[in-house]
Amino acid sequence: MPAAKPTPAAIRPAIEAMQATRLAVGALDVVRDGAVRIVASNQVRTLTSSKTEEDE
Repeated sequence: MPAAKPTPAAIRPAIEAMQATRLAVGALDVVRDGAVRIVASNQVRTLTSSKTEEDE
């Protein structure tokens, strides 16, 4: 059976459920099996590059 495709109809209820808890959406991740994972904005960390200016 092929993986589910991410559609607005699948993603919207997840976002609305998150907003109903009064948490701000920080990141949205749709995985291969079609599952939607939403992370609160206070739990999102900015990833920095391990490459420095000296490496260039």
